[in-house]
Amino acid sequence: MPLASSAIAAPRSSTRSKRAEWVIAGVLTGLCLLLPTRNSTVDAWYYAACVRHGHELFQPHHLLYNAAGWLWVRILPATVDALAALKVLNAVAFGGCLLVLRDLLRRVGGAAAPVAGWLLVVGSSFGMLRFATENETYILPLLLSLLASRSWWQAVRKGGNQHWVAAGAWAALAALFHQIHAGWWLALLVGTMAASPVGRWRKMSLYVLPALVVPLAYVAAMPSWKLAFTPVAFWHFVFHDLYAGHAGARPSGRTLLLTVINLIRTFGQMHGSTLALLRRWPALGGFAVLSGGLMLLAIRKLWQSRRVDSTSSSAVTPSVLFASSAASERLFWLTHLLVLLLQLGCAVWAEGNAEFMVMLPALLALLLVNRPEVSTALPWMGASLLLWNLTFGLLPAYTLRLTNTTALLARIQQEPAAWWLLADPNLVLNQLHYITGEPIGPAKVLPAPALLVQRRGQSPARFRAWLATRRAAGQRIYTDALGGPNLLDRARLTQGGDDAQRQLLAGYRLARVDSFPTSFGPVYLTEIR
Repeated sequence: MPLASSAIAAPRSSTRSKRAEWVIAGVLTGLCLLLPTRNSTVDAWYYAACVRHGHELFQPHHLLYNAAGWLWVRILPATVDALAALKVLNAVAFGGCLLVLRDLLRRVGGAAAPVAGWLLVVGSSFGMLRFATENETYILPLLLSLLASRSWWQAVRKGGNQHWVAAGAWAALAALFHQIHAGWWLALLVGTMAASPVGRWRKMSLYVLPALVVPLAYVAAMPSWKLAFTPVAFWHFVFHDLYAGHAGARPSGRTLLLTVINLIRTFGQMHGSTLALLRRWPALGGFAVLSGGLMLLAIRKLWQSRRVDSTSSSAVTPSVLFASSAASERLFWLTHLLVLLLQLGCAVWAEGNAEFMVMLPALLALLLVNRPEVSTALPWMGASLLLWNLTFGLLPAYTLRLTNTTALLARIQQEPAAWWLLADPNLVLNQLHYITGEPIGPAKVLPAPALLVQRRGQSPARFRAWLATRRAAGQRIYTDALGGPNLLDRARLTQGGDDAQRQLLAGYRLARVDSFPTSFGPVYLTEIR
């Protein structure tokens, strides 16, 4: 009778676990669909403008993202806003990531794997939630790379030419959606080389074959940039962002600091707005304390599990556990460790770019799914991340007005002869592109003074000479970089705040002529007289 009861309990437990996995994936996807950000980024507006007006649909760094968005918007009713539609696309792709990850974790981890816990942790990570509620280029290629790993694992375990080809096709397509995923493709190729020596060259050929479409796709896209094909033009087109100075940075202490900060932000939101939220609504501190308590409980559960394992007679060290695993599982683990290292290395090279770390939670789940000591901590850890990131990430981005450029955009269009020295000129230019359909915005929209003087060939003396010439000609000059919310954000750090602006404007009368309300106080429009 006990044996029969045990046999009945196992399927029931498995059924409950599978039901929990579907519920978690559904709830998290629903949250992303219901809470799209209302404070879109500079890039999000630009991609949306390109999709809406059919401009630059093939961007070298993420060749197919705008094109896919253009197709997505075209199948929807014409009344649907393009930016909103693209956020829906990313939310749906986020749900796809969770479902593919669920299937892959079950295949790799077996029936006893804590899949529901890992789905909650991965899906509640800020990097995933942030880009699932925004029009950015990082969720769709992650979905494709997870599909590549799924097919690759099937090929390793079951063989079959179709699985090797599918793995290569998904991985190549992911790289076409964003070049950062070339590292994932490369790691799977290395894993294919390290697989069973029987038929190694055939497997590698089948995996690499779909990648031939990548250079062909770039060649086909070159005419959209009015480029004739030559080897040099092709090379410069593929690595456009590198040659344009938009990618890569020298190693430095600042790079390492940004890497650490953004690595933490991949899991939990950290921003200048966090302190501002707590100052304005102190009650949010209760949610912060509750989230912290849940994380401490998760750490306690993890410590207890490791202590039990270390004192258990059946416990083994990680090295022994690793050595005793099946060869295919070792290969999967090493291959995806290489994926993680390559992706993290690219993020460090890109000055700690947070966007290049969005895949890290999913990769950690794939690497740690077979570590039983973490299973009891996962639900508490996931609950902590979800509570924190809803409180300080998704809900503020959805409900609050962190930026307000509506009236500013109207004034710029009404006063084409004026000059505009703005705290975030690219955001304004991209919004104008989205509204008007004009890809090249007004030349008189420039960065704020403290940022303008940092441009190559500029200096404080040159700026002041330029300013004197403009005023002598009777031209009006405005800035929105004085006063306003004092948030500790990237713009404030790079521009140096009000003091840096006022030093460059010393001797001029600064008159406030308008204000634009935001949730953290008004942004002032100041005329420089």
